[in-house]
Formats: sequence, structure tokens, C-alpha cells
Amino acid sequence: MAIERENELINILKDTIGLATGCTEPAAIAYSCASAREKVIGDIIQLEITVDSYLYKNALNVSIPGFDQKGVKAAAALGLIIGDTKKGLNLLKDMGEEVIKKAKDLLKRNAIKLKVVDNCDILFIQSILKTDKEIIRVVTLEKHNNIVDISKNTVEDFDFVEYLKKKEKSNPISNYTLDDFIEFATNVDLTKIEFLKEGIEYNLKMAEAGLKDVNSIGNKFDTLIDKGYSMGESPAVYAQKLCSGASYGRMSGVQLPVMTSTGSGNHGITLFLTIAAAGEKLNIRDEKITRALALGQLINVYIKNHTGALSAMCGCGIAAGIGASCGIVSMMDGSSDQIFGTILNMVGSISGIICDGAKEGCAYKLALASGWAIQSALLSINGAVVNYNDGILCGEFSKVISNLGYVCGPGMKSTNAAIVEVMQKNCV
Repeated sequence: MAIERENELINILKDTIGLATGCTEPAAIAYSCASAREKVIGDIIQLEITVDSYLYKNALNVSIPGFDQKGVKAAAALGLIIGDTKKGLNLLKDMGEEVIKKAKDLLKRNAIKLKVVDNCDILFIQSILKTDKEIIRVVTLEKHNNIVDISKNTVEDFDFVEYLKKKEKSNPISNYTLDDFIEFATNVDLTKIEFLKEGIEYNLKMAEAGLKDVNSIGNKFDTLIDKGYSMGESPAVYAQKLCSGASYGRMSGVQLPVMTSTGSGNHGITLFLTIAAAGEKLNIRDEKITRALALGQLINVYIKNHTGALSAMCGCGIAAGIGASCGIVSMMDGSSDQIFGTILNMVGSISGIICDGAKEGCAYKLALASGWAIQSALLSINGAVVNYNDGILCGEFSKVISNLGYVCGPGMKSTNAAIVEVMQKNCV
């Protein structure tokens, strides 16, 4: 592989992981509002925040570390008071009592107005902040910390439709094939991708914290083993235990950072800990585990380029889970055909699991995604693969993922609208 392409893939890996404390949707909202606050002077009069329905769904019911309120307005209030973006999506870490008190005061005086747009299929946050001195508009598009517009003295809504028409559509990841990803992960100098191992370290700490909670699903896996309901701690069960424990801890508000993947903490947990669990139980050496992380993350990024940052499907299964499964096949010395085989197994089985917002129950979906990712990989290695003529599958990597993205995006717009409607009714 040419050095230019190798460097581009390394940069993609670096750009698509990062630390975040708490769920990344509230963190993205807080980041947008903090960005607005740090660029204006004066006392806060009002914030008008507009978000897409996918992000709204994910921020509605999830806990914010150190704060006893949930939702878009709660995250926005914290961001305004923090008013500092140097920590990136980790800005909600270690909030002091003064921040919490001032954020609650903002919420009490109803200083934050919320609007949800239904006609936006990408991640969208618009924060219009009015102080007694200035007005500023900050817009985030497509990625959780991707601020594309900062405009003072305007209260007009940002035209995201026109912006996307003008924007270059091509993503660098789309220029690569499955074989390219395999070649890169197999041959790249290990020292250039060793930073990926930090994801395992951070996410294991969150798993340990989550497993201490007797109510977490991860904790209950030990109970099932002790009672003889499970045939010991297999690689799949171990992955389910770690991933669900970490997700439960994160979703319930444990104040620890996790390594995210493509903007999602739960994606990061699924990818890093599924591969780590399989590697540990199968006695895979560290080098192969690191290379598996690289392959898995690149495939995850490729899939997310088709499905979008947020969608109506659970990305832990259809993106991070698929990436993890591919990584496991590779570190077991599987062939490219067997790696593609596990993609067929994953897309042909657990695609279609809905995303009904971020919350503690996501831990159960991560248990499903991680356990099946390992079983799917083992099945493919041993010759059990879903027929590529089935359903939305086909015999070509790019087409399978394109089909998945089409069903996930345009095909499930009404599904997402129905999910949001039900969630809003449940909150009344």
C-alpha cells in the first residue's frame, strides 16, 4: 500500500476515536452550547436550541454524569455554564457543584427553548444564544463535535439543506475496499496504531465500574454462571459481560471517560471490548489484537459513512459489532472470504434492531451485539455463512453495506418518527 494511503487510514483511525464522559449526544449538545458561550460576553438571557430527531431521541432518557436531570435542555444548560470546549466531548467530566447549581438555575427560569426538526437526516445542533450584550449562532453538523458555522448577530435558522448541497459528498473512507482494510491492518507498522490499545484500557475501567452494580446485566452474567444456566465464561459470554457492564455504567452516569468510536461511546465499548474479550479468552497475542482493532475500526467507519452518525437502527450491532466480528476473524488468521462471511452473518441476522434512544437498556443490546459478533466470527471460520443471495445481502462488500445504509436511512425514516413519537408520549 502506498505510504500516502497508509497515512490517510492512520489519520482516519485517529480522527474517529476520542474520549468522552457520559453519552455523546448530551456531550455534543453541551459542546455546542459551551462553544457559543465562550465566544460572547454578557449575562445569559435565552438559548434557543434546535436538534434533529435522531439526536433528540438519544439525549431524551440517558443519564448525565453528576447531574440529576436528563434531556436536551439539561445538557444545554451544563454546556452554557461550563463555557469551555478545550476538553472536547469530555467537557462533562468533573463538573463542580457551582456548575451544577448555575445550570439548574438556568433551567428553573426557563431560559432554554427547544425545537426538534423532523426533516433532517443527519446529526444537527443549532444553538442561538442571546446575552444582554451579544447574539451568536453555533451549528454542528454530521459529527458530534463538527462545528460548521459560528455567526454573530443572527437569529435566522441555518440552512442545512443548502449547506449539504454545496459540501463535497465524498468521504475518504469510501475510496477503500475490504481488501485494502485487510492489507493495511496486516502490514502497517505496529507502532503507528498502538494508540488504539488505549481504547481497551479506558473501556475496561468503565466495565469494572459497571459490573460493581448488582443491578447491571453484566453483573447478572456471573449469577447465571454460578447457577449453572450458562456453560461457563465462553469468549462470547465474557464479551457480553464486559460490554454490557461498561454500557450500563456509562448510561447510568458513572463519571469515567470511555473511548468512543465514530462519535459513540457504546460503539467504542462494543468494538474495543468485544475484540479484547475474544483475544483474552482465545489466547491471542497483543499484536494481533491491535491489528484486529485497526481492521474493525476501519470497517466500522466505512459502515457509518453509509448509515450516518445516528439512525433508526442500533449501530452497536450493524456497525461496531460488524467491525468487531471482522477483527476477530482476522486475529484468528481467517481469510478475506471468512471476514466477508462474518459480515454476511451479521447483516443477515441482527440488522434491523431499532435504536430507541440512549438509556441504561442499551446494555442489553450491547450484550446481544458483542456475543453474536464472536459467534458469527467463529461460525464463518468454520464454514457457516448466510447465503449472499438472501434478503438485502449480495456477494460484494461495498454493495452489502450500501444496501444496509439504504434500508437504515431512507428506508426507516418513518420508523424513526414512530419511535420518537412513542418516546415522547411515554414522557408525558
